[in-house]
Amino acid sequence: MKVQIKKALNEGALQLLEVSDIPKKEAMIFLSEVLQKETVWLIANNDAIVDIPQKYFDFIERRATCEPLEYILNKAGFYKEEFYVDKRVLIPRPETEILVDKVVELASFVENPRIVEIGTGSGIISIMLSRLLSDLHVRATDISSDALEVAKLNAEKFKVSNKIDFVHGSYLDGIDTQIDILVSNPPYIAKDARLEKNLSYEPSLALFGGEKGDEMLFEIIDLAFERDVRFLVCEMGYDQKKPISDHVAKKGATTYFYEDFQGFDRGFWVDLGKRR
Repeated sequence: MKVQIKKALNEGALQLLEVSDIPKKEAMIFLSEVLQKETVWLIANNDAIVDIPQKYFDFIERRATCEPLEYILNKAGFYKEEFYVDKRVLIPRPETEILVDKVVELASFVENPRIVEIGTGSGIISIMLSRLLSDLHVRATDISSDALEVAKLNAEKFKVSNKIDFVHGSYLDGIDTQIDILVSNPPYIAKDARLEKNLSYEPSLALFGGEKGDEMLFEIIDLAFERDVRFLVCEMGYDQKKPISDHVAKKGATTYFYEDFQGFDRGFWVDLGKRR
């Protein structure tokens, strides 16, 4: 269909007004994708009339139903890299980069650290750790075989398949080796929580952590103590600081918390080697 670039962008943005804070930018992202042109080219050729594939209009229609842009394009940014994602896995969030940074920091205190990730999803955490830490071999578990397929695709893309063992199982099932650092970004939303419409597209298995939301986090904490892990690092909900701190304190250890980019409590780490 021959359409003026400016007109296609304006019509696309109009359809996205109710679902996006940046409708014009998202329309430009979609048009850039289908035309395989940089956004600067679109701006420079704003008045040009070009053949616009039907896929552009299909993308706009899907986005207008609140389907996340990342699922539509099958890609999401993380650590300035582009990962493959689809509806089988949670979309990576920027704050999870802080989780990775914390693991890298703690890894400096352990020689040749043995790292295990619970609930790897798209594989972004284990893959980035494999790239940021030299001579590292990670073991990553997930209860979803579908999610592991996505994680393996990303590991292949970044050429770290030989550095990660993906294990299909719940929590630490199938992991019988000593663990120095246990890391997880588990589901931590309460079962009855009201979610934004776009979250309805993401796998519930990766979102809901139980009736109160912190049940899976408690299970991971308990496993860390049972398995004599040195460091535990987890992401959490903004309102879960006290219950997590109390749970860890009962086991004789101290919890250290960190905030996300918006100043909300978003994660914690425990040095199990320093129990009171």
